Amino acid sequence: MRNKKLMTLLVSGAALMGMTISGCGNKIQENAVFATLDDTTITMGVANFFAKYQQVMYDTTFMGYYGEDMWQNDLYGNGSTLTEDVKTNVEEELLELYLLKAHMEEYGISVTEEEEAAILKAADDFISENSKAAIKQIGAENKENVMEMLRLQTIKNKMHDRIIQDADTTVTDEEAKQRTFSYLQISTTGYTDENSNQVEYTEEEKANLKTTAEGIAASPAETFDTAVTDAGYTLSTASYGSAKDENASMDKAVLEAADALSEGQISGVIETDTAYYVLRLDKEFDEEATASKREELISAKQEDHYTDIVDGWKEAAKWTVNESEWEKVTFEEYFKLPEEEETEGTEDLNEGATESESLNDTEQ
Repeated sequence: MRNKKLMTLLVSGAALMGMTISGCGNKIQENAVFATLDDTTITMGVANFFAKYQQVMYDTTFMGYYGEDMWQNDLYGNGSTLTEDVKTNVEEELLELYLLKAHMEEYGISVTEEEEAAILKAADDFISENSKAAIKQIGAENKENVMEMLRLQTIKNKMHDRIIQDADTTVTDEEAKQRTFSYLQISTTGYTDENSNQVEYTEEEKANLKTTAEGIAASPAETFDTAVTDAGYTLSTASYGSAKDENASMDKAVLEAADALSEGQISGVIETDTAYYVLRLDKEFDEEATASKREELISAKQEDHYTDIVDGWKEAAKWTVNESEWEKVTFEEYFKLPEEEETEGTEDLNEGATESESLNDTEQ
């Protein structure tokens, strides 16, 4: 008997987790109205499947750590329960997906016959790999719910790729240019003792650490790497634009010190609230890091354009959620992976993967 664990079915860019799960019943009215978007009606069958699909992810991944009461807890520390967080995310996701579907003709986007066939196969595979009880609980007795999820994700991927083509991706050389330095970082916040307790450094110990940093700062540039490792520390590298970059993760004092260096020059000891640093500027202009930064900035501009377009649609849309029906969706009955039985390979599941994508099957 075959028992498959967790696997990913990649179909036309849309992902559906095919889980061998166990569960109980589903009391949601399939054709009840979840929400309306202008003239489009979204059923509770679709909304429930999206929500329960998210529940499967949480139940089988996090419940062992957070316990069965996790759905009633404020897991993210934002003042709401995990149930409320997930249902809010599902609402927002469905609004975006159906907006993309409503505007797909404007961008010349469609779901091809080949993609529909792949979606049908993925839905059939998902249903066949799970127990009838689990399929009922997740809301997949109506196969169209599964197919609609895959269809909407396929549309989103294609719409996203098309929309970002219209973004202004101009990035100046000044915006992209990167300098790269190597650095020693000696923490002054404390250390973990043999009993795993956090211990703060005494002033004398901090002074000794600073003396070590000063000795390394006095080393020649060509032996800087060795001086760091001989002292028992690890040399790290970082690239940055300038100390004026408000989004830089490195301490501003460190970047200001780097700005003052010429290529190959070593800094003195830079003292911050948490550490001592010593830097060596490796490249005044790092071509590879600059090219990477340029791609990062281009990607950010594309995502900002996509978000602006969708947000504009949201502002213009009439979106109404049927709260009385939506509140009936709960996560009180849990999904779980069954105990392993006989193991067997899953090479046959690779059929149907699109283009260069392959199915990510776990070991059996």
